[in-house]
Amino acid sequence: MGNHQYQKLPGESQKPGEAPRGQASACIKEYLLLISCMDFTYSKVASLVSKKIAELRVKAKVLYGIEIDPIISYDLRGLSAGQANCRENKIRLNCELLEKHAADFVNHTVPHEFAHLIAHRVYGHRINPHGNEWRSVMKSLGVDPSRTHKYEVSKTRQIRRYTYYCNCPDKKHELTSIRHNRIRRGTKYLCGRCKGFLHQDLGE
Repeated sequence: MGNHQYQKLPGESQKPGEAPRGQASACIKEYLLLISCMDFTYSKVASLVSKKIAELRVKAKVLYGIEIDPIISYDLRGLSAGQANCRENKIRLNCELLEKHAADFVNHTVPHEFAHLIAHRVYGHRINPHGNEWRSVMKSLGVDPSRTHKYEVSKTRQIRRYTYYCNCPDKKHELTSIRHNRIRRGTKYLCGRCKGFLHQDLGE
């Protein structure tokens, strides 16, 4: 996910004592695979979010005459699908729910949060978060102004997490069933701090 710190794997450059070029190329390819699997912001689904945000920015300019270019992060967890921070001009999204409900999430949750930013800019900070002003913005964007996300409680509570370890002392990585199953199919995940591959305790 976006919070991971990535470091190059051994063999990325040809310095004395490092792996030959053929092995280096293999390491680089594996590293790129890790990035594509672990860093959610580079995923196919996240690109759909970017396109939707671009579309909403155009509508905000045309309909309200304002420029809104929010910071998007995918670090939200728990029962909420999305969260808008109007003061910081930031939208936080729940990547687990986005992966599971891509189409509905992009077409409803993303505009839901973006509408908060528009309403705040147009009507000020004293309005009801889901009041008439926000509902009016949602309708102008062509989206049903539902206050809550239908899948945020029923789906998120079913997400099971699996504990993995790396070479860091006393550090655990809680992975979702999606990533756990990817590991079982051969995908490898790397700890950005110690560069060790994640693995389950043999006793589990």
